[in-house]
Amino acid sequence: MNLIKLRYEFLLLVIASYLILNHGAMLVRVPPIGTSGLPIGEMLVLIFAATLAFEVRRAPSFGVVAPLFPLFAWWALAVFQILIALPKHGFWAVRDASHVIESTFLWIGFTVAAAPGFFERFSKWLRTVLNIGALYALLFPFREVLEQLSPKLSAPGGYSAPIFFNYISAGLVPLTAAARWLIDRASYFGIPALLLAGGMIIYSIVVFQMRTTYLQIAALLLVMTAIRPRIALQISIGMMFGFVALLLVLSTGIEITGRLGEKFSLDFLFQHISAIWGAGGEGKVHDAAQGVNQRLGWWLKLWQQMNESLQSLLFGLGYGIPLTDFYFTGDVRVREPHNSLVSIAARQGLVGLFFFVWLQCAFLAIWLRCYRWCARSGALLWKNNLLIMGVFFVLLWILSIGEDAFEKPYNAITYYFLWGVILRVNFEILAPNGRLRREFSPVARHALDG
Repeated sequence: MNLIKLRYEFLLLVIASYLILNHGAMLVRVPPIGTSGLPIGEMLVLIFAATLAFEVRRAPSFGVVAPLFPLFAWWALAVFQILIALPKHGFWAVRDASHVIESTFLWIGFTVAAAPGFFERFSKWLRTVLNIGALYALLFPFREVLEQLSPKLSAPGGYSAPIFFNYISAGLVPLTAAARWLIDRASYFGIPALLLAGGMIIYSIVVFQMRTTYLQIAALLLVMTAIRPRIALQISIGMMFGFVALLLVLSTGIEITGRLGEKFSLDFLFQHISAIWGAGGEGKVHDAAQGVNQRLGWWLKLWQQMNESLQSLLFGLGYGIPLTDFYFTGDVRVREPHNSLVSIAARQGLVGLFFFVWLQCAFLAIWLRCYRWCARSGALLWKNNLLIMGVFFVLLWILSIGEDAFEKPYNAITYYFLWGVILRVNFEILAPNGRLRREFSPVARHALDG
């Protein structure tokens, strides 16, 4: 195995660990002792930076397809703010800017995807990881027992967590896997994709008990209705079958307890959905509803702080300072206000937020261009790949509304890596004899041969 292939295999292994283990993988450091080691994500950044001289030849091709102006403007603002905050806040100035630092995986993904054989390898890898992630999610009911068997690592924030069975972004991979089964029309053990997907979606609702899941499912249905109506219909039918099966199980007297420690029932479901907009409830549902007002309080306070001067309004409060005054059990400070757009606005101001949103809109335009080309050219495999990744992006965007999703390295690194791969796909499409045309597009390959 040559060094290029070894490097991208290691990268795919790390990304897979982030997708499946999320918070636990984020705590893995080199050396793996104490809290001062280098996280494996940042280690990859250094590895690719050290080999940058060998990748300079790819810079012109990256510049052809990447939205350079909003990207470089966003980076430049972040670097300037880090340099200002570093003398005063030290490590935390860099830690709070992790989202921007990890966006360098856009370049890393683009670079790695240029390796021979990567496109085919990636397609298999993506499906394997999602399947493993879905199976891993099925162990959630046993997490309290399994956590005791997992090694634990310390975090710079002053807490320790198990490497395995964290399930912080619990619904992200299972819901993406459910959509993928329908997109690929996959079946396992004779069970059709419709039933597999419907079962996994209902399982995610019942067991994970996260309000974000309802919004993610709604967004998934809307997106599929616009792009692939057949899949939206299948999701609806699959959920109906899954819900009927759930009611049959509950009718036997079996009690199902989820993440919040609440027994699932129709009454719980309606109260939990109502908690999205802060409506009251009982027990943990009431606590969840109260959390909405708490988040709104954080966001309002940050907006008031930003408006204290024109500089802070335009360029933010900077890095190194926590954005909330809330503490978890054990005096662990909550540094982000559980909304990634609010975090970006608070730290980088309206200017930073503008460039970030511009960047995301540019990504979306690139995705649409690639998807339409694949649809026209008969590149079914990559049409499906793009749709699967698109589902992941939409689910992560929804998660970032009520959580600090992009401030978690395991989310941000995966997100920008996948966008880097899509940028490479875009470049190969634009190239007259690109690999995607030669290898995966029957229509375009026929035209080239002719």
